[in-house]
Amino acid sequence: MTHLVPRILGFVLFVLGAAILLTEVMHSYTRYIRQSETYTVTSGDSQDPPKKQKQLKTFFSLYRNMDEIIEQNTDTIQPRVLNGSAHEFCNNTDHCIRPFMRHETRYRVAPDYKMAHCVVHKSMSTVITGIMCYLYNRNYYLKVDKQMNMSEWDKAALCRGDNTFRHLKSLQKKYNVSQTGGWSYSMITRDPIDRFVSGYVDRCIRVAEGSSPCNGCDKNMTCFILSEYERFKKQAIKGVLTNTFEDRHFYPQNWRCDIRSMRHKYEFIRYSSDPSQQLMEDLFKIARRQGVPENELEFIEDELTKNRKTTHTTAYSPAREFYQKRLRENPLLMEYVVRMFYHDFVILNYPFPEGF
Repeated sequence: MTHLVPRILGFVLFVLGAAILLTEVMHSYTRYIRQSETYTVTSGDSQDPPKKQKQLKTFFSLYRNMDEIIEQNTDTIQPRVLNGSAHEFCNNTDHCIRPFMRHETRYRVAPDYKMAHCVVHKSMSTVITGIMCYLYNRNYYLKVDKQMNMSEWDKAALCRGDNTFRHLKSLQKKYNVSQTGGWSYSMITRDPIDRFVSGYVDRCIRVAEGSSPCNGCDKNMTCFILSEYERFKKQAIKGVLTNTFEDRHFYPQNWRCDIRSMRHKYEFIRYSSDPSQQLMEDLFKIARRQGVPENELEFIEDELTKNRKTTHTTAYSPAREFYQKRLRENPLLMEYVVRMFYHDFVILNYPFPEGF
């Protein structure tokens, strides 16, 4: 009987090991399923940061229901807390949000023309991503567009994993180039006030995510601006960014694209709601220098002008006009927006609003 003990013991250990292994496999599978629901899986070198699981979105017309917007913004207009110019209350103080936090860098590249463009939310990111995809793989882009009649969102998603890089070093390693290897590096910038209002109307009014969107402020601009300023300030002090649905659209432009180290290498393109103005001139100047042929520029011009209105364009809507006017006529709110984006004004060379 004693000679059976080792065999029995071995069998028991085998069963226990198998059970542990099976449990770990099931746990791994569960983690994989949860991960696939939570994270966006991309190809190439995009290495997109983890995203929270998508929440229910609510949609609101920017052309109707203005009574609700007006009703939620009847709070009394308050005077400024800090007087003087922006330079006076921002320089060497903690009143204004610090510059050069590291949020994210996303280069869309067209290696045939040695072009790399860093995209920024609320600065034509959808459109410029589609254009860089076209320059990256023109034949495939045109073939799919002809078959599907793609929207701007479809065009932006067509190449995203293949021609996207989050680090300049990764881009240079992939194509074996140096920073002075004939490549152009560009970024579209936008007036901080205009960008904020566009982002606010798009992310807090047109489409809101979750049960308590935009810091729980619903459609009240005063609540959102004051609370977002406090959020930015706390995150900057801690050195940890939360990267929520709203935050991604409001973080300062100087927190993106490694501006601290790259600003002297970038060619900045000025955003304009009408692309036929300065934006197209700046973009085409770079493209021609990089060897993009005229027939491809004609196609890009068509893309920029014939169907500019993306699903999240807020320009010219009654809601946009209402919030733009309310911000510019409210000294306190304008002060806090300047505090949030002071370094965008300075670094990107935009004029401060009147009175600052």
